[in-house]
Amino acid sequence: MSDSITMQNDARVKSIPFNWSVVGFLLFMTAIPGVPAIFLLALVAIGSSNGVSDSSMINALHFEAPAAIFVHGVAGILFFLTMPFQFSPALRAKNITWHKVGGRIALLSGYVMGLSAIWMHHVLYLVSFDARYISLLVMSVAMCIAFSLALWHIINRNIQSHRKWMVRAVAITLGAVTPLFVEVILLLLFGQFESTLTILNQFQHDYGRLVGVAINLGIVEYMFFKEQPKKKARSQLAM
Repeated sequence: MSDSITMQNDARVKSIPFNWSVVGFLLFMTAIPGVPAIFLLALVAIGSSNGVSDSSMINALHFEAPAAIFVHGVAGILFFLTMPFQFSPALRAKNITWHKVGGRIALLSGYVMGLSAIWMHHVLYLVSFDARYISLLVMSVAMCIAFSLALWHIINRNIQSHRKWMVRAVAITLGAVTPLFVEVILLLLFGQFESTLTILNQFQHDYGRLVGVAINLGIVEYMFFKEQPKKKARSQLAM
């Protein structure tokens, strides 16, 4: 009897999808800043150890504040290597311990990224409370709040709410990447209208992070809305 139950459980686990479409998409999105961060940290480390303060490949300011660069960069790399795999049901079912450890690393690195982004801005640039700085501040605080709510719900064993807030937290975090795609779209649509493109690029420079967060959260909330009828249908079938 126990062997039969074990075989059924093994078959159930094997049938759980890896969810490569979501994992692969998140790997791609996080790799956009994550992979360059690896090379940036290497260059800063080499430059610092050799007393080099100038490089044609990176901004000289990075050598003047290596601590902020390393903290933010290492957090981003850890987030890139752990967070996407949190959205694989197969990995979660096969190795719950790895899922928990990876989740803690992703959560902690998310906090560090959000806070160190503000620190890095302070040490690398002349701080003025302009629109760009306010946008960074709002996004960083929103990241920390979303990750905190996700943590609160998993502590209270509310899995569905934890999942939703983790998705929202990731959407907010990727708000720093989305503007790159928005800029490409603007170039394609308004490339022939130089004055219009200049105005739009300036707006992107000031508010691009908030635009990216709004776009990402809009997509996420739409996905949640589309899930509701499916969940109701499954619950009715179960009854």
